[in-house]
Amino acid sequence: MVARVAPEQKLRIARVLRARGHVVAMTGDGVNDGPALHEADIGVAMGASGTDVAREAADLVILDDHFASIVAGVEQGRATYVNIRRFLTYHLTDNVAELAPFVAWALSGGQLPLALGVLQILAIDVGTDTISAVALGAEPPSRGLLRGPPVTGALFNRSVARRAFGVLGPVVALGSMTAFLMSLLVSGWRPGEAPEPAVLATASGAAFLTVVVSQGANAFACRSFTVPPSRLGWTTNRWLPPAVAASVVLSLVLLGWPPVAREMGHTWPPLVGVLVALATAGTTLAVDAADKAARAHRRRSRTAREQGPRPMTRSS
Repeated sequence: MVARVAPEQKLRIARVLRARGHVVAMTGDGVNDGPALHEADIGVAMGASGTDVAREAADLVILDDHFASIVAGVEQGRATYVNIRRFLTYHLTDNVAELAPFVAWALSGGQLPLALGVLQILAIDVGTDTISAVALGAEPPSRGLLRGPPVTGALFNRSVARRAFGVLGPVVALGSMTAFLMSLLVSGWRPGEAPEPAVLATASGAAFLTVVVSQGANAFACRSFTVPPSRLGWTTNRWLPPAVAASVVLSLVLLGWPPVAREMGHTWPPLVGVLVALATAGTTLAVDAADKAARAHRRRSRTAREQGPRPMTRSS
């Protein structure tokens, strides 16, 4: 950091540092600071005391003229970037669960009924999921967010795809299909038969409830890519618990209100469907914790190999 230099020296410093491959942030408020602000990678002008020239040349304007606001802005920018990845992971997970019934129906040649209909999928995507997703997008910055380099790269990266399509998504999909099939079987349905409309409605309600409840657990799991929610604290994001509760309540209304339930093609699930839904939510959290623990172990092992064996010291 360089302070208290003349405007022409600011311009020279910015050019020299950029020529050496550094990323340069330059602050200023006067007319003569315009060239240096324009030359820097990030020009920062004072909003209250700065001139119009400085504000026009800058990329960022501090409205309160406090340098601490720069740190707060960087932290919020990093947090927003990470929150978008959390949001993507959360939404892509239930896409796997929503696609699974159609894949199972196609692979069975139509012998297995569809577990979810179009209106149910829309209710999940537009209704129940949206509430929790908004709360997840308001996840506060983690404590160590500014200690390391910024998170870069594509928003949809390998880590997001692996968690959504390889870890969390299959758990929710398997749970919803299990709730659907078990609800059919306890009602007397056998593979290859056409289920009665009432039986199909209860089984479809079980699949719907399983996806919604599991997505509530998934919302907590998506708060961090490395730390399970039990270590983060269940209420440190104060918006998420009421959002998940509201999503579940909305799903119960959609299941139990007869006019809406008839239009959506489902009804209240049997007891076995409710139990499978709750078990799937717990399994989602357990698989998430196990996956994070396994990746943490691999990271520690890789770090230990890179550092090599510690030199032996002779005791006196």
